[in-house]
Amino acid sequence: MDKLVETRRERFWNPDALRRDQWIFKHASRLREGSRVLDAGAGSSKYRPYFKLCRYETQDFCQYEGELVRYRQPIDHVCDITQIPIGDAAFDCILCVEVLEHVVDPVAVLREFSRLMKPGGLLLLTAPQGSMVHMEPHHYYGGFSHYWYKHWIPQCGFKLESVTPQSGPGRVAVYGLEQLYLGWRTWERTLPLVRRTLSLVLRIAFWKLPVHYIVPLTARWFDKRLPGEACGIGLMVAATRLPADAR
Repeated sequence: MDKLVETRRERFWNPDALRRDQWIFKHASRLREGSRVLDAGAGSSKYRPYFKLCRYETQDFCQYEGELVRYRQPIDHVCDITQIPIGDAAFDCILCVEVLEHVVDPVAVLREFSRLMKPGGLLLLTAPQGSMVHMEPHHYYGGFSHYWYKHWIPQCGFKLESVTPQSGPGRVAVYGLEQLYLGWRTWERTLPLVRRTLSLVLRIAFWKLPVHYIVPLTARWFDKRLPGEACGIGLMVAATRLPADAR
């Protein structure tokens, strides 16, 4: 979503985005008033309200045109995310949400964040652990495991604080079924009228209710009891910038 999850309907249909919003809000409250914050790959800048007491700045390359992101406010730094024209040790916090899968060299992104961050600064990252292709053609990685963060975060000058799953295997199952449902609907539109009508009846009668309502509610019960680090929709990572002499 390119907006905060707010309504009851949005919370039901977007549980992963809701968890991200809640996680970012919790960490944003850690920052002191006046902290300088960079939202890298900010898109619609939806997290601006969470940092209203900070110096909130945005970066993006502003090349994507589609329904997933709408640039509602001007981006402060229009540039490549690996070459942001700002001096060293400028930021107290860098936020990068669902962006790493859309850059060719995500390790170079971490190194650029390390350059831009003050010692002790807070890095907040989220990215898929597994996802379908989206925001074409700017999609280069299906996702990142916790092992990727545990290896590269320290290599790039940060101390890893936490790796938090957005969900568990139940939500992964729901996501797969939803993609199948959408694929069925797309294929259905190519059929002749009679077959299209029959397909529509079958899809609505026998598939929509389980996929959109019954299975998601069941999956949430399982996800409260099953680990999500090895099998989930995405991971949320918090890290702090180490001093140069501690690297």
